[in-house]
Amino acid sequence: MSRKCPVQHHGMSKAKGCSHARLGNFGKLFPKLNPLKVTKEQARLLGGVNSAMHDVDASGPDSNVPAGYTFFAQFIDHDLTLDTTSDLNGSPLSPAEISKLPNLRSPTLDLDCVYGFGPEANPHLYHGGTAPGRLRVGNSANPNDLARSEFGTALIGDPRNDENIFVSQMQLLFIRFHNKIYDSVVAKYPAGERFEEAQKITRHHYQYLVIHDFLKRICDKDIFDFAIKKANTHKYPLVLKQDKHGKLPMPVEFSVAAYRFGHVTVRNTYAANGEFTEVDLFDERFGTEGFSSLPQELVVDWRFLLEVDECIPPLMTKAFNLLFADELIRMPDPIVGRRTNQDERSLAFRNLLRGNAMALPCGQEVAKALKKAGYPISLGFSKLKLNEVIPNDPLTNGFVDETPLFYFLMREAETLGKGNKLGPVASAIILEVILGSLVLCGTSFLAEKGFKPLACVRGKGRSKFDLADVVRFVA
Repeated sequence: MSRKCPVQHHGMSKAKGCSHARLGNFGKLFPKLNPLKVTKEQARLLGGVNSAMHDVDASGPDSNVPAGYTFFAQFIDHDLTLDTTSDLNGSPLSPAEISKLPNLRSPTLDLDCVYGFGPEANPHLYHGGTAPGRLRVGNSANPNDLARSEFGTALIGDPRNDENIFVSQMQLLFIRFHNKIYDSVVAKYPAGERFEEAQKITRHHYQYLVIHDFLKRICDKDIFDFAIKKANTHKYPLVLKQDKHGKLPMPVEFSVAAYRFGHVTVRNTYAANGEFTEVDLFDERFGTEGFSSLPQELVVDWRFLLEVDECIPPLMTKAFNLLFADELIRMPDPIVGRRTNQDERSLAFRNLLRGNAMALPCGQEVAKALKKAGYPISLGFSKLKLNEVIPNDPLTNGFVDETPLFYFLMREAETLGKGNKLGPVASAIILEVILGSLVLCGTSFLAEKGFKPLACVRGKGRSKFDLADVVRFVA
């Protein structure tokens, strides 16, 4: 399989990309594994209101990961997957049916949620005029908000990045990151090359962050080191393959289970800044219940959510475990629509039903398949102590031995990851998809031998590069 992909679209967001970076479909890592049936009643017992996955009194512990990474995780997810056609309540789909579901995002971390299809195809995202490759920011009500239409709609490449104020501000952070690269690092490039060069530099730094900051923080160390070593020898990914059309499918084991770990890390309240230190994720007081303009008083100061300033200890995410914050168990209408069945507001409930609709196998079988593929995974499932958390109900007793994949992975994080990291199985799925996609792409940062973040971006005297450095760079 060739790793050099000749696809080029001058001036577009996929300026020099891989053939598999075109919009593709969903798929399965392990299409031959039998699906695990999960009924609505079982999903309610596991993930509905007042269920085993509902952190009713907000007593769940925190992790040691700064809270800003929850929204970075959401931002990454919106850059990788978008499913607008599958039915949450539908019958389980066959592998062939899943392979026909369109994924309206490309899988190679190309920031299409920021760039759209570039200044030629999406000029409303850009300044035009003397700075045609500069992205628009701010509006008449708030210069520190996203650019918006006269009706308040965010002018961004993916509308989902306006569903809460923190992911909205994460979107703004990366828009400003591109703009600063455009205004400074590549300012002397010829006008016709300036946008594409700024875009390439921004993408490569973002991809590096995803692997060497974000995934390194949240993945099991042994699995991360194993995958990086394999990637460096071009013997990776182990399972992920291009389809017969040369596109890279987005595995539902990733999109519907493993990568949904970010949901359990969400807190009920956050510090937006020094004045407003307890703001709900969807806060009625400010009218910020999703897809709305940002009040000036709630402009996010990332020092309270990332390790930017050693004098300001940031909030941490909720622990990596089974428990969902009440904000995500009782989601508001702008996010889920009007619901008479309150369980349908629960993201835990919805995740379990989505797993059923996508015919996901049980966690135990996925673990065995990953071990067979070569991952150093232990199959000591007794360590997960699933019998201690599966509700004592005849409807779910069988889940102790055959556990819904999402539930299995979150229990793995709680026990083997000690609530601070994902366990080996979740880590393997996520690395297989994200790192594997970049290895298969001839234009990712991995293709630049010896790539290092620019010294001016990572900060004077700093050898490592993390999300806090982006905040400092754009300040």
